[in-house]
Amino acid sequence: MPPPRKTHVLDQSQFDQLLAWLDDDREAAGRRYEQIRWRLITIFAARGCTTPEELADETIDRVARRVSDIANEYVGDKARYFFGVANNVHHEYLKQPAAAEIEAPLLDEREDKERVHDCLERCLSRLAVEDRAMLLRYFSQEKRAKAELHRAMADEMGISINTLRLRILRLKQKLQPCVERCLERADIF
Repeated sequence: MPPPRKTHVLDQSQFDQLLAWLDDDREAAGRRYEQIRWRLITIFAARGCTTPEELADETIDRVARRVSDIANEYVGDKARYFFGVANNVHHEYLKQPAAAEIEAPLLDEREDKERVHDCLERCLSRLAVEDRAMLLRYFSQEKRAKAELHRAMADEMGISINTLRLRILRLKQKLQPCVERCLERADIF
């Protein structure tokens, strides 16, 4: 699904105000900004959003537009304010129709599945052996077994479940353009 449509572009003065609100020291504010942005991306990715970076940026833009209104009264961890806004952005994201539902061509289902499968196989073969094995294993189970498998994989790799999800998301983002190009070429034949 696409992120909520941007209705406003953040200007430099709003961004500067945001950094000043995060910390008086500009360098510390920049580090805090990056920490918050990374956490937002992690949250959106963990929730299964297809565009976590864009959703995180939309969240930050909305907070930046409100800083002048809340700066003097807001008490507590400023990151929590971002996370509250992120919940609103996520709710809007969920209400949007899936991009696939909007753009899906009406093709013979069986033929279409075969083409997608062939393209996916081709693109998977271009990944590093370890990445391909991790992706295939990650998606090999369903329901409760899937959650248990993901926990086991994260434990084996010595990483958190969220880090595993982000790695899988990045691999999927690598695969998607390859599969799309392959499917476009398949339409020609």
